[in-house]
Amino acid sequence: MNETLKKLILSLSLVVAVLFVLFYPRQNAISGGDGDLLSAVVQRGELEISIHTIGVIDAAKSHMMSSDIRGNKGKIISLVRDGSWVEKGEILVRLDPSPFEEEVHRLQGKVESLEAAVQASEQLVSWEKNQVSQNIAAREYDLKVARLDLERLVKGDGPLQLAQYEEEMGKAKAEHERYASFYKELKKLDTEGFNNPAELERAKENATTYREKFAAAKRRFDSYRDYVLPSMEESAKAKVENSLLVLGQEKQAAVYKTANAVADLNQAKAQLNTVKGSLDLARAELANTVLRAPFAGIAILYEAFRDGQKRKPREGDTVLMHQPILYLPDITKLIVRTKVREVDLHKVEVGQQASVLIDAYPNLRFPAEVQFVGALASGNVSGNSGGKYFQVMLGITGQDMRLRPGMTARVLIQAETGKDVLLLPVQAVFQDNNGRPYCYLLTKSGTEPKKTFLKLGRENEMQVEVLSGLEQGDRVSLVAPHSSQ
Repeated sequence: MNETLKKLILSLSLVVAVLFVLFYPRQNAISGGDGDLLSAVVQRGELEISIHTIGVIDAAKSHMMSSDIRGNKGKIISLVRDGSWVEKGEILVRLDPSPFEEEVHRLQGKVESLEAAVQASEQLVSWEKNQVSQNIAAREYDLKVARLDLERLVKGDGPLQLAQYEEEMGKAKAEHERYASFYKELKKLDTEGFNNPAELERAKENATTYREKFAAAKRRFDSYRDYVLPSMEESAKAKVENSLLVLGQEKQAAVYKTANAVADLNQAKAQLNTVKGSLDLARAELANTVLRAPFAGIAILYEAFRDGQKRKPREGDTVLMHQPILYLPDITKLIVRTKVREVDLHKVEVGQQASVLIDAYPNLRFPAEVQFVGALASGNVSGNSGGKYFQVMLGITGQDMRLRPGMTARVLIQAETGKDVLLLPVQAVFQDNNGRPYCYLLTKSGTEPKKTFLKLGRENEMQVEVLSGLEQGDRVSLVAPHSSQ
Protein backbone atom coordinates (compact mmCIF):
# COMPACT_ATOMS: atom_id res chain seq x y z
CA MET A 1 0.00 0.00 0.00
CA ASN A 2 3.01 2.43 0.59
CA GLU A 3 4.09 1.98 -3.02
CA THR A 4 0.55 2.74 -4.19
CA LEU A 5 0.46 5.97 -2.15
CA LYS A 6 3.80 7.09 -3.62
CA LYS A 7 2.43 6.53 -7.12
CA LEU A 8 -0.72 8.50 -6.24
CA ILE A 9 1.27 11.47 -4.86
CA LEU A 10 3.63 11.46 -7.85
CA SER A 11 0.71 11.38 -10.29
CA LEU A 12 -1.10 14.25 -8.56
CA SER A 13 2.12 16.31 -8.51
CA LEU A 14 2.62 15.81 -12.24
CA VAL A 15 -0.99 16.79 -12.94
CA VAL A 16 -0.67 19.97 -10.86
CA ALA A 17 2.60 20.88 -12.58
CA VAL A 18 1.19 20.38 -16.07
CA LEU A 19 -1.96 22.37 -15.31
CA PHE A 20 0.06 25.16 -13.78
CA VAL A 21 2.28 25.38 -16.87
CA LEU A 22 -0.80 25.48 -19.08
CA PHE A 23 -2.50 28.03 -16.87
CA TYR A 24 0.54 30.26 -16.29
CA PRO A 25 0.49 32.17 -19.65
CA ARG A 26 -3.08 33.32 -18.80
CA GLN A 27 -2.07 34.89 -15.49
CA ASN A 28 -0.47 38.12 -16.73
CA ALA A 29 2.25 36.88 -14.43
CA ILE A 30 4.53 39.92 -14.11
CA SER A 31 3.04 43.31 -13.80
CA GLY A 32 5.61 46.02 -13.47
CA GLY A 33 3.01 48.50 -12.25
CA ASP A 34 1.98 46.31 -9.34
CA GLY A 35 5.29 45.91 -7.67
CA ASP A 36 6.41 42.93 -9.71
CA LEU A 37 3.67 40.77 -8.16
CA LEU A 38 2.42 37.62 -9.87
CA SER A 39 -1.23 38.23 -10.75
CA ALA A 40 -4.23 36.72 -12.44
CA VAL A 41 -7.43 38.03 -13.99
CA VAL A 42 -10.82 36.86 -12.69
CA GLN A 43 -12.67 35.29 -15.62
CA ARG A 44 -15.80 33.24 -16.29
CA GLY A 45 -15.57 29.68 -17.54
CA GLU A 46 -16.21 26.01 -16.81
CA LEU A 47 -15.10 24.49 -13.52
CA GLU A 48 -14.49 20.76 -13.82
CA ILE A 49 -14.43 19.03 -10.45
CA SER A 50 -12.82 15.62 -10.65
CA ILE A 51 -11.25 13.17 -8.23
CA HIS A 52 -8.03 11.30 -9.02
CA THR A 53 -7.32 8.07 -7.23
CA ILE A 54 -5.58 4.75 -7.71
CA GLY A 55 -7.28 1.38 -7.39
CA VAL A 56 -7.07 -2.29 -8.25
CA ILE A 57 -9.04 -4.18 -10.88
CA ASP A 58 -11.15 -7.05 -9.61
CA ALA A 59 -13.81 -9.35 -11.01
CA ALA A 60 -17.43 -8.36 -10.38
CA LYS A 61 -18.26 -12.05 -10.04
CA SER A 62 -15.90 -14.72 -8.79
CA HIS A 63 -16.04 -18.16 -7.27
CA MET A 64 -13.73 -19.91 -4.85
CA MET A 65 -13.45 -23.61 -5.70
CA SER A 66 -12.97 -25.90 -2.72
CA SER A 67 -13.54 -29.50 -1.73
CA ASP A 68 -16.97 -30.46 -0.37
CA ILE A 69 -15.71 -33.87 0.75
CA ARG A 70 -15.79 -34.37 4.52
CA GLY A 71 -12.58 -34.69 6.45
CA ASN A 72 -9.27 -35.15 4.69
CA LYS A 73 -10.34 -37.82 2.21
CA GLY A 74 -9.84 -35.58 -0.84
CA LYS A 75 -6.65 -36.18 -2.81
CA ILE A 76 -5.88 -34.24 -5.98
CA ILE A 77 -5.11 -36.47 -8.98
CA SER A 78 -5.43 -33.84 -11.73
CA LEU A 79 -5.45 -30.05 -11.70
CA VAL A 80 -6.08 -27.35 -14.30
CA ARG A 81 -3.07 -25.29 -15.35
CA ASP A 82 -2.65 -22.09 -13.35
CA GLY A 83 -3.84 -18.97 -15.20
CA SER A 84 -5.56 -20.87 -18.01
CA TRP A 85 -8.89 -19.83 -19.51
CA VAL A 86 -11.70 -22.27 -18.84
CA GLU A 87 -15.24 -22.53 -20.20
CA LYS A 88 -18.38 -23.15 -18.19
CA GLY A 89 -18.64 -26.83 -17.19
CA GLU A 90 -14.97 -27.58 -17.87
CA ILE A 91 -13.26 -29.87 -15.35
CA LEU A 92 -10.93 -27.92 -13.07
CA VAL A 93 -9.97 -30.47 -10.40
CA ARG A 94 -10.24 -34.24 -10.09
CA LEU A 95 -9.97 -35.89 -6.69
CA ASP A 96 -9.26 -39.60 -6.17
CA PRO A 97 -12.66 -41.36 -6.45
CA SER A 98 -11.49 -44.84 -5.31
CA PRO A 99 -12.51 -44.71 -1.61
CA PHE A 100 -15.90 -43.28 -2.49
CA GLU A 101 -16.56 -45.84 -5.21
CA GLU A 102 -15.85 -48.60 -2.68
CA GLU A 103 -18.13 -46.98 -0.13
CA VAL A 104 -20.94 -46.64 -2.67
CA HIS A 105 -20.59 -50.31 -3.64
CA ARG A 106 -20.63 -51.42 0.01
CA LEU A 107 -23.68 -49.32 0.87
CA GLN A 108 -25.56 -50.47 -2.23
CA GLY A 109 -25.23 -54.08 -1.03
CA LYS A 110 -26.40 -53.11 2.44
CA VAL A 111 -29.40 -51.25 1.01
CA GLU A 112 -30.44 -54.31 -0.99
CA SER A 113 -30.17 -56.50 2.13
CA LEU A 114 -32.22 -54.09 4.22
CA GLU A 115 -34.83 -53.74 1.47
CA ALA A 116 -35.31 -57.52 1.62
CA ALA A 117 -35.61 -57.31 5.43
CA VAL A 118 -38.22 -54.56 5.12
CA GLN A 119 -40.19 -56.63 2.63
CA ALA A 120 -40.13 -59.64 4.98
CA SER A 121 -41.22 -57.43 7.90
CA GLU A 122 -44.08 -56.05 5.83
CA GLN A 123 -45.25 -59.60 5.05
CA LEU A 124 -45.00 -60.50 8.73
CA VAL A 125 -47.09 -57.49 9.69
CA SER A 126 -49.69 -58.45 7.10
CA TRP A 127 -49.76 -62.05 8.36
CA GLU A 128 -50.05 -60.94 12.00
CA LYS A 129 -52.92 -58.60 11.17
CA ASN A 130 -54.73 -61.38 9.28
CA GLN A 131 -54.14 -63.89 12.08
CA VAL A 132 -55.28 -61.43 14.71
CA SER A 133 -58.38 -60.64 12.70
CA GLN A 134 -59.27 -64.32 12.47
CA ASN A 135 -58.70 -64.93 16.19
CA ILE A 136 -60.82 -61.93 17.17
CA ALA A 137 -63.57 -63.06 14.80
CA ALA A 138 -63.55 -66.55 16.43
CA ARG A 139 -63.75 -65.08 19.94
CA GLU A 140 -66.54 -62.74 18.91
CA TYR A 141 -68.41 -65.76 17.51
CA ASP A 142 -67.95 -67.62 20.82
CA LEU A 143 -69.31 -64.60 22.68
CA LYS A 144 -72.29 -64.40 20.38
CA VAL A 145 -73.06 -68.12 20.86
CA ALA A 146 -72.76 -67.80 24.66
CA ARG A 147 -75.15 -64.85 24.66
CA LEU A 148 -77.62 -66.75 22.47
CA ASP A 149 -77.41 -69.80 24.78
CA LEU A 150 -78.09 -67.58 27.77
CA GLU A 151 -81.01 -65.90 26.06
CA ARG A 152 -82.44 -69.26 24.95
CA LEU A 153 -82.17 -70.62 28.46
CA VAL A 154 -83.67 -67.54 30.14
CA LYS A 155 -86.42 -66.89 27.62
CA GLY A 156 -86.92 -70.29 25.98
CA ASP A 157 -85.71 -73.65 27.23
CA GLY A 158 -85.74 -72.79 30.92
CA PRO A 159 -89.32 -71.47 31.13
CA LEU A 160 -90.49 -74.21 28.74
CA GLN A 161 -88.98 -76.98 30.85
CA LEU A 162 -90.34 -75.42 33.99
CA ALA A 163 -93.80 -75.25 32.42
CA GLN A 164 -93.59 -78.93 31.44
CA TYR A 165 -92.66 -79.90 34.99
CA GLU A 166 -95.48 -77.75 36.30
CA GLU A 167 -97.92 -79.38 33.88
CA GLU A 168 -96.79 -82.88 34.88
CA MET A 169 -97.16 -81.92 38.54
CA GLY A 170 -100.66 -80.61 37.87
CA LYS A 171 -101.71 -83.80 36.07
CA ALA A 172 -100.27 -85.93 38.87
CA LYS A 173 -102.08 -83.82 41.45
CA ALA A 174 -105.38 -84.12 39.58
CA GLU A 175 -105.03 -87.89 39.28
CA HIS A 176 -104.09 -88.15 42.94
CA GLU A 177 -107.04 -86.04 43.99
CA ARG A 178 -109.42 -88.05 41.77
CA TYR A 179 -108.29 -91.44 43.11
CA ALA A 180 -108.17 -90.14 46.69
CA SER A 181 -111.75 -88.91 46.36
CA PHE A 182 -112.86 -92.25 44.83
CA TYR A 183 -111.17 -94.09 47.72
CA LYS A 184 -113.02 -91.92 50.26
CA GLU A 185 -116.36 -92.60 48.60
CA LEU A 186 -115.71 -96.41 48.62
CA LYS A 187 -114.81 -96.24 52.32
CA LYS A 188 -118.02 -94.36 52.97
CA LEU A 189 -120.05 -97.01 51.12
CA ASP A 190 -118.20 -99.67 53.06
CA THR A 191 -119.34 -98.15 56.33
CA GLU A 192 -122.85 -98.08 55.03
CA GLY A 193 -122.84 -101.81 54.30
CA PHE A 194 -121.91 -101.82 50.67
CA ASN A 195 -118.89 -103.95 51.18
CA ASN A 196 -116.48 -104.56 48.21
CA PRO A 197 -113.05 -105.30 49.66
CA ALA A 198 -111.29 -105.89 46.32
CA GLU A 199 -112.46 -102.64 44.83
CA LEU A 200 -111.62 -100.79 48.01
CA GLU A 201 -108.09 -102.18 48.02
CA ARG A 202 -107.56 -101.33 44.35
CA ALA A 203 -108.78 -97.74 44.96
CA LYS A 204 -106.43 -97.44 47.91
CA GLU A 205 -103.44 -98.62 45.82
CA ASN A 206 -104.29 -96.16 43.05
CA ALA A 207 -104.61 -93.29 45.50
CA THR A 208 -101.27 -94.19 47.02
CA THR A 209 -99.57 -94.53 43.61
CA TYR A 210 -100.78 -91.17 42.29
CA ARG A 211 -99.94 -89.48 45.57
CA GLU A 212 -96.39 -90.66 45.12
CA LYS A 213 -96.39 -89.55 41.44
CA PHE A 214 -97.66 -86.10 42.47
CA ALA A 215 -94.99 -85.85 45.14
CA ALA A 216 -92.30 -86.85 42.62
CA ALA A 217 -93.58 -84.35 40.02
CA LYS A 218 -93.66 -81.61 42.65
CA ARG A 219 -90.10 -82.41 43.69
CA ARG A 220 -88.93 -82.22 40.04
CA PHE A 221 -90.72 -78.90 39.55
CA ASP A 222 -89.38 -77.39 42.77
CA SER A 223 -85.87 -78.68 42.10
CA TYR A 224 -85.79 -77.34 38.52
CA ARG A 225 -87.29 -74.01 39.56
CA ASP A 226 -85.19 -73.47 42.67
CA TYR A 227 -81.86 -75.12 41.77
CA VAL A 228 -81.43 -76.50 38.27
CA LEU A 229 -82.67 -73.53 36.24
CA PRO A 230 -80.83 -70.87 38.33
CA SER A 231 -77.66 -72.96 38.10
CA MET A 232 -77.99 -73.27 34.34
CA GLU A 233 -78.58 -69.52 34.03
CA GLU A 234 -75.52 -68.76 36.14
CA SER A 235 -73.48 -71.18 34.02
CA ALA A 236 -74.68 -69.53 30.81
CA LYS A 237 -73.90 -66.08 32.24
CA ALA A 238 -70.43 -67.32 33.24
CA LYS A 239 -69.87 -68.54 29.70
CA VAL A 240 -70.82 -65.09 28.37
CA GLU A 241 -68.46 -63.37 30.82
CA ASN A 242 -65.70 -65.80 29.97
CA SER A 243 -66.22 -65.18 26.26
CA LEU A 244 -66.00 -61.43 26.91
CA LEU A 245 -62.78 -61.92 28.88
CA VAL A 246 -61.25 -64.13 26.19
CA LEU A 247 -62.24 -61.59 23.52
CA GLY A 248 -60.62 -58.74 25.46
CA GLN A 249 -57.46 -60.77 26.00
CA GLU A 250 -57.39 -61.65 22.31
CA LYS A 251 -57.70 -58.00 21.37
CA GLN A 252 -54.90 -57.03 23.75
CA ALA A 253 -52.74 -59.80 22.39
CA ALA A 254 -53.59 -58.60 18.88
CA VAL A 255 -52.43 -55.08 19.74
CA TYR A 256 -49.18 -56.38 21.20
CA LYS A 257 -48.47 -58.76 18.33
CA THR A 258 -49.30 -56.18 15.68
CA ALA A 259 -47.34 -53.45 17.46
CA ASN A 260 -44.36 -55.75 17.82
CA ALA A 261 -44.45 -56.63 14.12
CA VAL A 262 -44.90 -52.96 13.14
CA ALA A 263 -42.01 -51.96 15.43
CA ASP A 264 -39.77 -54.50 13.75
CA LEU A 265 -40.89 -53.13 10.39
CA ASN A 266 -40.24 -49.52 11.43
CA GLN A 267 -36.84 -50.45 12.77
CA ALA A 268 -35.97 -52.13 9.48
CA LYS A 269 -37.23 -49.10 7.57
CA ALA A 270 -35.23 -46.74 9.80
CA GLN A 271 -32.09 -48.75 9.21
CA LEU A 272 -32.82 -48.73 5.49
CA ASN A 273 -33.36 -44.96 5.45
CA THR A 274 -30.16 -44.41 7.39
CA VAL A 275 -28.16 -46.52 4.98
CA LYS A 276 -29.86 -44.86 2.01
CA GLY A 277 -28.87 -41.47 3.46
CA SER A 278 -25.30 -42.69 3.81
CA LEU A 279 -25.45 -43.98 0.24
CA ASP A 280 -26.73 -40.62 -1.04
CA LEU A 281 -23.94 -38.88 0.84
CA ALA A 282 -21.36 -41.28 -0.56
CA ARG A 283 -22.70 -40.72 -4.08
CA ALA A 284 -22.62 -36.96 -3.52
CA GLU A 285 -19.04 -37.15 -2.32
CA LEU A 286 -18.19 -39.33 -5.33
CA ALA A 287 -19.74 -36.66 -7.57
CA ASN A 288 -17.78 -34.00 -5.64
CA THR A 289 -14.51 -35.61 -6.70
CA VAL A 290 -14.95 -33.71 -9.97
CA LEU A 291 -14.98 -29.90 -9.71
CA ARG A 292 -16.30 -28.05 -12.77
CA ALA A 293 -16.26 -24.37 -13.66
CA PRO A 294 -19.60 -22.70 -12.81
CA PHE A 295 -18.90 -20.09 -15.50
CA ALA A 296 -16.17 -19.13 -17.93
CA GLY A 297 -13.13 -17.39 -16.49
CA ILE A 298 -9.46 -17.64 -15.58
CA ALA A 299 -8.44 -20.42 -13.23
CA ILE A 300 -6.03 -19.10 -10.59
CA LEU A 301 -4.58 -21.63 -8.17
CA TYR A 302 -5.02 -20.48 -4.57
CA GLU A 303 -1.86 -20.00 -2.57
CA ALA A 304 -2.05 -21.18 1.04
CA PHE A 305 -0.01 -22.98 3.69
CA ARG A 306 0.39 -26.63 2.68
CA ASP A 307 2.76 -29.07 4.35
CA GLY A 308 4.39 -26.29 6.34
CA GLN A 309 4.99 -23.93 3.42
CA LYS A 310 2.94 -21.37 1.55
CA ARG A 311 2.45 -22.54 -1.99
CA LYS A 312 -0.16 -23.35 -4.61
CA PRO A 313 -1.81 -26.79 -4.75
CA ARG A 314 -0.44 -29.56 -6.91
CA GLU A 315 -1.30 -33.12 -7.84
CA GLY A 316 -1.00 -35.51 -4.90
CA ASP A 317 -1.99 -32.93 -2.29
CA THR A 318 -4.59 -33.83 0.32
CA VAL A 319 -7.30 -31.20 0.69
CA LEU A 320 -9.61 -30.63 3.62
CA MET A 321 -13.32 -29.86 3.41
CA HIS A 322 -13.93 -26.25 2.26
CA GLN A 323 -10.19 -25.69 1.84
CA PRO A 324 -9.74 -23.32 -1.15
CA ILE A 325 -8.08 -24.91 -4.17
CA LEU A 326 -8.45 -22.29 -6.88
CA TYR A 327 -10.04 -18.93 -7.53
CA LEU A 328 -12.19 -18.42 -10.62
CA PRO A 329 -12.85 -14.76 -11.50
CA ASP A 330 -15.20 -13.89 -14.35
CA ILE A 331 -13.21 -11.28 -16.29
CA THR A 332 -16.03 -10.54 -18.71
CA LYS A 333 -17.32 -8.04 -16.14
CA LEU A 334 -14.70 -6.14 -14.13
CA ILE A 335 -14.76 -3.55 -11.37
CA VAL A 336 -12.22 -1.20 -9.80
CA ARG A 337 -11.82 -1.10 -6.04
CA THR A 338 -10.34 2.16 -4.81
CA LYS A 339 -10.49 4.73 -1.98
CA VAL A 340 -11.22 8.45 -1.81
CA ARG A 341 -10.22 10.93 0.84
CA GLU A 342 -12.70 11.95 3.50
CA VAL A 343 -12.56 15.56 2.23
CA ASP A 344 -13.62 14.38 -1.25
CA LEU A 345 -16.39 12.07 -0.10
CA HIS A 346 -19.13 14.68 -0.59
CA LYS A 347 -18.17 14.91 -4.27
CA VAL A 348 -18.73 11.21 -4.98
CA GLU A 349 -22.14 9.74 -5.73
CA VAL A 350 -23.40 6.48 -7.14
CA GLY A 351 -24.00 6.82 -10.88
CA GLN A 352 -21.20 9.31 -11.59
CA GLN A 353 -19.14 8.69 -14.71
CA ALA A 354 -15.41 8.06 -14.59
CA SER A 355 -12.41 7.09 -16.72
CA VAL A 356 -10.04 4.24 -15.93
CA LEU A 357 -6.42 4.05 -17.11
CA ILE A 358 -4.46 0.81 -16.81
CA ASP A 359 -0.76 0.97 -15.86
CA ALA A 360 -0.04 -2.21 -17.81
CA TYR A 361 -1.58 -0.74 -20.99
CA PRO A 362 -1.09 3.06 -20.89
CA ASN A 363 -2.93 3.60 -24.15
CA LEU A 364 -6.11 1.94 -22.89
CA ARG A 365 -8.87 4.08 -21.40
CA PHE A 366 -12.17 2.60 -20.23
CA PRO A 367 -15.39 4.36 -19.24
CA ALA A 368 -16.69 3.44 -15.80
CA GLU A 369 -19.48 4.27 -13.38
CA VAL A 370 -19.52 4.63 -9.60
CA GLN A 371 -21.53 1.68 -8.23
CA PHE A 372 -20.83 1.78 -4.50
CA VAL A 373 -19.60 4.28 -1.91
CA GLY A 374 -18.56 2.87 1.45
CA ALA A 375 -20.19 3.97 4.69
CA LEU A 376 -17.25 3.26 7.02
CA ALA A 377 -13.94 5.08 7.02
CA SER A 378 -10.53 3.41 7.19
CA GLY A 379 -6.99 4.61 7.74
CA ASN A 380 -4.96 6.05 4.91
CA VAL A 381 -3.23 3.81 2.42
CA SER A 382 0.23 4.27 3.97
CA GLY A 383 -0.90 3.17 7.39
CA ASN A 384 0.44 6.37 9.00
CA SER A 385 -1.65 8.84 10.96
CA GLY A 386 -3.52 11.29 8.77
CA GLY A 387 -6.70 11.58 6.77
CA LYS A 388 -9.28 8.88 6.48
CA TYR A 389 -10.42 7.12 3.33
CA PHE A 390 -13.68 5.57 2.11
CA GLN A 391 -14.09 2.57 -0.14
CA VAL A 392 -15.44 3.22 -3.64
CA MET A 393 -16.29 0.65 -6.29
CA LEU A 394 -16.65 1.42 -10.00
CA GLY A 395 -17.99 -0.81 -12.74
CA ILE A 396 -15.96 -0.85 -15.97
CA THR A 397 -18.05 -0.50 -19.13
CA GLY A 398 -17.15 -2.94 -21.88
CA GLN A 399 -14.56 -5.68 -21.71
CA ASP A 400 -11.05 -6.37 -22.84
CA MET A 401 -9.60 -9.83 -22.42
CA ARG A 402 -6.19 -8.32 -21.67
CA LEU A 403 -7.42 -7.01 -18.33
CA ARG A 404 -6.74 -9.15 -15.29
CA PRO A 405 -7.76 -8.94 -11.63
CA GLY A 406 -5.03 -7.33 -9.55
CA MET A 407 -3.89 -4.82 -12.20
CA THR A 408 -3.33 -1.24 -11.05
CA ALA A 409 -5.87 1.25 -12.37
CA ARG A 410 -5.83 5.06 -12.28
CA VAL A 411 -9.31 6.46 -11.83
CA LEU A 412 -10.62 9.90 -12.75
CA ILE A 413 -14.13 10.47 -11.36
CA GLN A 414 -16.05 13.29 -13.03
CA ALA A 415 -17.73 14.63 -9.91
CA GLU A 416 -19.27 17.87 -11.23
CA THR A 417 -18.97 20.58 -13.93
CA GLY A 418 -19.83 24.20 -13.21
CA LYS A 419 -21.00 26.19 -16.26
CA ASP A 420 -20.21 29.92 -16.71
CA VAL A 421 -18.90 30.53 -13.19
CA LEU A 422 -16.50 33.17 -11.92
CA LEU A 423 -13.09 31.53 -11.50
CA LEU A 424 -10.08 32.39 -9.39
CA PRO A 425 -6.74 30.51 -9.11
CA VAL A 426 -6.42 28.70 -5.80
CA GLN A 427 -3.00 30.42 -5.33
CA ALA A 428 -4.81 33.75 -5.03
CA VAL A 429 -6.91 32.71 -2.03
CA PHE A 430 -5.67 33.26 1.52
CA GLN A 431 -7.29 32.75 4.94
CA ASP A 432 -7.23 34.84 8.09
CA ASN A 433 -6.98 33.54 11.65
CA ASN A 434 -10.73 32.82 11.66
CA GLY A 435 -10.58 30.80 8.48
CA ARG A 436 -12.28 33.48 6.34
CA PRO A 437 -11.06 33.47 2.70
CA TYR A 438 -9.75 36.68 1.11
CA CYS A 439 -7.58 37.84 -1.77
CA TYR A 440 -5.45 40.89 -2.72
CA LEU A 441 -7.28 42.92 -5.33
CA LEU A 442 -4.92 44.95 -7.56
CA THR A 443 -6.28 48.38 -8.34
CA LYS A 444 -5.85 50.12 -11.69
CA SER A 445 -4.18 53.10 -9.97
CA GLY A 446 -1.28 50.92 -8.90
CA THR A 447 -1.77 51.58 -5.20
CA GLU A 448 -1.24 49.02 -2.46
CA PRO A 449 -3.25 45.77 -3.16
CA LYS A 450 -6.60 45.80 -1.36
CA LYS A 451 -7.45 42.95 1.01
CA THR A 452 -10.86 41.73 -0.14
CA PHE A 453 -12.92 39.04 1.65
CA LEU A 454 -14.60 36.44 -0.55
CA LYS A 455 -17.49 34.03 -0.55
CA LEU A 456 -16.31 30.87 -2.33
CA GLY A 457 -18.10 27.87 -3.82
CA ARG A 458 -16.81 24.76 -5.54
CA GLU A 459 -13.16 24.16 -6.31
CA ASN A 460 -10.70 21.76 -7.89
CA GLU A 461 -6.92 21.47 -7.70
CA MET A 462 -6.34 24.65 -9.74
CA GLN A 463 -9.38 26.92 -9.52
CA VAL A 464 -12.12 27.97 -7.11
CA GLU A 465 -15.58 29.39 -7.78
CA VAL A 466 -16.15 32.97 -6.54
CA LEU A 467 -19.71 33.60 -5.37
CA SER A 468 -19.18 37.19 -4.19
CA GLY A 469 -16.39 39.73 -3.52
CA LEU A 470 -14.95 39.97 -7.07
CA GLU A 471 -16.16 40.72 -10.57
CA GLN A 472 -15.13 39.51 -13.98
CA GLY A 473 -11.98 41.31 -15.12
CA ASP A 474 -10.65 42.04 -11.65
CA ARG A 475 -6.93 41.45 -11.23
CA VAL A 476 -5.70 39.71 -8.06
CA SER A 477 -2.26 38.95 -6.70
CA LEU A 478 -1.09 35.35 -6.56
CA VAL A 479 1.25 36.14 -3.68
CA ALA A 480 0.88 38.18 -0.53
CA PRO A 481 2.43 41.68 -0.71
CA HIS A 482 5.61 42.20 1.38
CA SER A 483 3.81 44.62 3.65
CA SER A 484 1.25 41.94 4.53
CA GLN A 485 3.66 39.11 5.17
